[in-house]
Amino acid sequence: MSNLITVGLIDDHRLFREGLATILNAAEDMQVTLQANHGHELLNHLLTKPLPGVLLIDHEMPVMDGLQTLKALQNQYAEARVIILTMHHQDQFITHYMEAGACGFLVKDAHPAEVETAIKKVANGKRYFNDLVSNALLIGLKNKATGKTWQPDTGESLTERELEVLQGICNQQSTAEIADYLCLSPRTIEGYRKTLLEKTGAKNTAGLVMFAIRHGIIQPK
Repeated sequence: MSNLITVGLIDDHRLFREGLATILNAAEDMQVTLQANHGHELLNHLLTKPLPGVLLIDHEMPVMDGLQTLKALQNQYAEARVIILTMHHQDQFITHYMEAGACGFLVKDAHPAEVETAIKKVANGKRYFNDLVSNALLIGLKNKATGKTWQPDTGESLTERELEVLQGICNQQSTAEIADYLCLSPRTIEGYRKTLLEKTGAKNTAGLVMFAIRHGIIQPK
């Protein structure tokens, strides 16, 4: 099946992991191709097995926890698409995961349909944050704001069009969706994204979202 999404499950709770694997394998367009107890075991598996399209990684694990695993993946497999699994709805660690390149978050009591939705979004290059985690993230970042006016290193301010593109990014829209909304080409939108990264000093899309929150461009729900 050409549209099959391969999934890796990294969680030290075997009952939870295998139960989730059973649910995902029952979906027509998903297949769990890799399971591991912790990050170190995952990295060992990837020496001989292909990287799954989406990795679901538990926050709390022995040997190598979720954040350590994500950072290691970013160094060795920059293309990895990772969703973090957590039992917590409000924790500052979410910010660290976002900065490290996480593509989404799911609480472990999520409905199976939500898990499938999250995997499909992330597999298609988007990000996924459920409402509870999104609010925790936005509020946490807002509380970190210094209240100082932003002074870009380049001495330039963001143009109206750049702000529109930034808003689209914060709304989790893809390049194609932003381009369609603004009646511009995807290539032009990528040009604006590159300019935004340069002006704000952000390293990635997550950095742009955090910049927008800290400077009041978007507001917590």
